[in-house]
Amino acid sequence: MLKKIQHEIRYVKSYARERSKSKKRSSKWDDVRDAFVALHPTCAACGSNKRIQVHHILPFFMYPELELENSNLIVLCMDVEECHLNIGHGGSYRCYNPMVIEQAKEYLESKDPGKRKLIIETCKKLREDDDHVSSGVSSSSSSSNSSIEVSKNPP
Repeated sequence: MLKKIQHEIRYVKSYARERSKSKKRSSKWDDVRDAFVALHPTCAACGSNKRIQVHHILPFFMYPELELENSNLIVLCMDVEECHLNIGHGGSYRCYNPMVIEQAKEYLESKDPGKRKLIIETCKKLREDDDHVSSGVSSSSSSSNSSIEVSKNPP
């Protein structure tokens, strides 16, 4: 019961967070978002069609010029799996996961709960927080032995 209440609280916070951004968004955002959801009606990570949200792969606040680019969007949910929070942001909305596409696909293909838990933990290790992003500091993950450099130039 407590987990369900905590989930509902995180969902409401996520919804409120998305609504607060609407003042900063392009007037075309609602149409782009709706068209993207029509093309991709399920969560890219778990396959749910409930509580889906469009996530920017490269953060909107850093790359506002990519706000309306379909190539910078992925559908994630805030259903039971909380994929938007866990995979898109590595467990913290102050962060983002630069490997979100690959990890969402891996999560979707895995049906093993233990493997899925490991993927979530990897997302948390790979996330980039706003402090590192704004200062341009690069970080690395020991779990993947890869270096992720954050720059103002999108890939």
